[in-house]
Amino acid sequence: MPKASSARRRTEPRTKARLLWQARYRKALRVQSPLLKVRDLHKSFGGVKTLTNVSFDLDRGQVLGLIGPNGAGKTTVFNIISGIYTADRGEVFLEEHAITNKSPSFIARRGVSRTFQVARTFNDMTVDENLRVGLVRGRLTRQKTNARIAEILELTRLGSRHADTVAVLPDGQKKLLEVARAIVIEPKVLILDEPFAGVGADVIDLMISIIHDLASRGVGCLAISHDIASMPRLSSDVLVLVDGQVMTRGTIDAIRNDARVVDAYLGA
Repeated sequence: MPKASSARRRTEPRTKARLLWQARYRKALRVQSPLLKVRDLHKSFGGVKTLTNVSFDLDRGQVLGLIGPNGAGKTTVFNIISGIYTADRGEVFLEEHAITNKSPSFIARRGVSRTFQVARTFNDMTVDENLRVGLVRGRLTRQKTNARIAEILELTRLGSRHADTVAVLPDGQKKLLEVARAIVIEPKVLILDEPFAGVGADVIDLMISIIHDLASRGVGCLAISHDIASMPRLSSDVLVLVDGQVMTRGTIDAIRNDARVVDAYLGA
């Protein structure tokens, strides 16, 4: 018995060292690999193909713009990534973990947060209460919750409206609140569906500043926008979706000079 116990003690350090090495290796692999991987997505509605073979990567701290004509499938891609729609075929990975066809709540807990074309805020609640909803199931203390909300209110410049009912906010501030609600949970990936639609130049400027601030902290950002004029300030990397397929990906200058994109979208 003493011998067996002695042998067990000798092997324990080796086991711990191996587990530590494996954990470090997995962490290094996650850092080196894309934050989000979308592979071969297919989706149809009633026999009509909406997406065909859509694939792309998003790295940590990267801002990727997604453009294309109406009906190209841009929002469908976002809905599949965030779990609102299920894919007919294909896979989505977050930090090498498959999140394909998981529930929206599961995907949100994993670190994917999103906004919608039309802000989905709780209009009969205050700005502050809207932000607290996202933290209800978190493990933050009250002090840390208050600090987090204060940080987000400052970032989105909504501090002076924290006690106001959302219903009285102008559209631009409702859009900002939508973003605030999405980032209060500290996501790894932020998905923005038409964040510039229906807002003024000052809100667009602030949105771009917020997105860049998040990217500097390692958050990967995906943004749909028809505001081509603002796209160069938002991102240097643009993915073009046409008829449910990836037509091309590149810089905004390259996209503007691509005859296929001009014919299919920019020249329309």
